Amino acid sequence: MNRISLKNIKAFGYTGCLREEKENGQYFYVSVDMFLKDIPGAVSDDLTGTVDYSKVYKIAEDEVKTNRFDLIEHLAFVIGRKIIEAYDLIDSVSVTVSKPDAPIEGEFDTAEVMITVRRREAVIGFGGNMGDREEILKSAVKMISDDPAVELIKCSSLYETEPVGYEDQDDFLNGCLLIRTYLTPVELLHKLQAIENELHRVRTIKNGPRTVDLDLLLMTGVRLDTEELTIPHPRMYERAFVLVPLKEIGMYNGRIPDDKQVRYYGPFKPLN
Repeated sequence: MNRISLKNIKAFGYTGCLREEKENGQYFYVSVDMFLKDIPGAVSDDLTGTVDYSKVYKIAEDEVKTNRFDLIEHLAFVIGRKIIEAYDLIDSVSVTVSKPDAPIEGEFDTAEVMITVRRREAVIGFGGNMGDREEILKSAVKMISDDPAVELIKCSSLYETEPVGYEDQDDFLNGCLLIRTYLTPVELLHKLQAIENELHRVRTIKNGPRTVDLDLLLMTGVRLDTEELTIPHPRMYERAFVLVPLKEIGMYNGRIPDDKQVRYYGPFKPLN
């Protein structure tokens, strides 16, 4: 991994949990380490093949000057987000914020935090069985890919499956997406839930009919088990209608459970 760094950007700001910090302000020092798989400009000597150091400087300086956060942790996170949003080349960015005049009794050089923001690959399972199934799924995938925090990498074909659990309903269409994002798992979950709501997803019967179902199945380097979200998805390896499209996009190479209910429906090109 290649690295580009900008060290000790000095800027006057107002982040702090005390009232006098927000009123009087103080100097902060920001260091940015940007990690990139490739820097095309290193070979081509083309300015467009790297990051603009002055732009990175301006992002950090502006965020320090304009925000009045309580925590330098959050200030570092916001700076990292702004920088990674500005450059698709960057895989991750670590931002260090130093606060030498922090209101702490005793002798010390500086109070300092380092926060890393990174892009990860994630897999989203999608399906639905109400209305014009394919058109609704196209709308869902387009809404996901239109988010500036998301890059669509691969999309599987569509597969038709019989309902599981509650059987008095129409067959489903299912598929999987591979994306790249700098959103956290919970942020991505909330984005998916908002899209479901916009497409009139109603939760009245468990495993019942629905216009669209969007599940966060996997995220590289993430294992999570909370009341709100579990990654990897706890039941995905039991479901052929998930594993078949997952295998198609190259994110699963194991055994597919015996399940004749999964039928190939056809290619899926949601962004055409």
